[in-house]
Amino acid sequence: MTAPVQWLFHAVLAAALACLYLWHGGEAALFLSITASLILISGLIIHLLGPRRIRIRRQMNSERIMVGEMVRVQVEVEFECRIPLLWIMLCEDTPAGVHRKLLFPGMRRKFAYQYQMSGLRRGVYQWGSGQLYWGDVFGWNTVSAETVGGTSLAVVPSGSTFGDRESAAFAAIDEGTSANLKTGQGNRSPEFREYQPGDPLGRIHWKSTAKTGKLQTFLPEISESTSLGILLFEGKTGYERRIQGAKEHPAFERAINMAARWVFTAVRDDVPYQLWRTGVEVGSDKQSGWLSDLIHAEHVNLSLDSLAQANISSAELSVSSLADTTMLDQWPAGTRIVVLTGRLDAVLTGWVLGAAELGHEIEVQLTETPMGEEQAKVNTVQGGLGNPADQWTEQLRLSGVRVSSVADQSVPFVGKAGVSDVGA
Repeated sequence: MTAPVQWLFHAVLAAALACLYLWHGGEAALFLSITASLILISGLIIHLLGPRRIRIRRQMNSERIMVGEMVRVQVEVEFECRIPLLWIMLCEDTPAGVHRKLLFPGMRRKFAYQYQMSGLRRGVYQWGSGQLYWGDVFGWNTVSAETVGGTSLAVVPSGSTFGDRESAAFAAIDEGTSANLKTGQGNRSPEFREYQPGDPLGRIHWKSTAKTGKLQTFLPEISESTSLGILLFEGKTGYERRIQGAKEHPAFERAINMAARWVFTAVRDDVPYQLWRTGVEVGSDKQSGWLSDLIHAEHVNLSLDSLAQANISSAELSVSSLADTTMLDQWPAGTRIVVLTGRLDAVLTGWVLGAAELGHEIEVQLTETPMGEEQAKVNTVQGGLGNPADQWTEQLRLSGVRVSSVADQSVPFVGKAGVSDVGA
């Protein structure tokens, strides 16, 4: 019931009881008339002199968490009010659901409390507008005011929740990445810094250590050219249709986690990299563009934030919109490019073949379960490579492109989203 309706109801009730007393008389009618009038007056006071200038500040232990992690939020509420308040209730529209906190302020005007959220899926979230309620002791007069949301939280893929047993294809590539990707990098003067806990002992530069008297760590040379390309394909033809009612697509989530893992691998091995998403829209014409990141820590966060926003595109992609060929021409020959997709399609196959012709080393990782052996035999009997995916795979392999399946990698388990109080 809204405040005007409450006032109208109480005014009509008080007038009716007053008329009853004037017509019939009696102590009971007088008592009811006075009570209704007091309720009406208290409602007006609560509304007119209630909380004003409500300020809410939220602080989190991190504004960027990984899938499966828990985040703690500290809320500080401050307002101005001319009358003592029996109770207030703050309702917040959080990413994990509505959180309600009941407080008994009296003459206090500043409060702080905490709650925690868990089970958040990948994405970028914002708090919605909330409500602050207050009223009388019986709840006959309740008033509310809107509170401001807008606080942001990014839930990024972890890239490290694949378990101890990795697929043979990924392990083989990961082992050779550090050595192969640094080949052909530009020559620069060697750089050193003071040893920090966790630095590999093999990078200690003993000559500089002897000169300075302190352990010095050698920084590997990094050229400005790209040594690793990570392509996340977001075309809808690269994935099977999502099961109706499912909150996420397992194959697509697997591709995103693999992309995050490649980012972490590049950062760990000090390898310059670029992350590309085919669904990024740039420019006034909203055509598909590319997201390019370097190895700096702040750019790593940009990469993870971009992966958090990745979605399967509803629009059809063409080879021309998939990539800028001039960008490929600028890369040094032999650059390793990892392509992550659920399955092959004509558009992606054409782009990979074009990149392979320029001398780049391409690895295509498929995150959907490959076709079963029985179905493969049926296709062979019916006329060889009857499945278009088999034809595209054969074309890529003949061009020197490595095609492997990573469908055995597990997707991080995310429970039900929820929000709960912390402490008293």
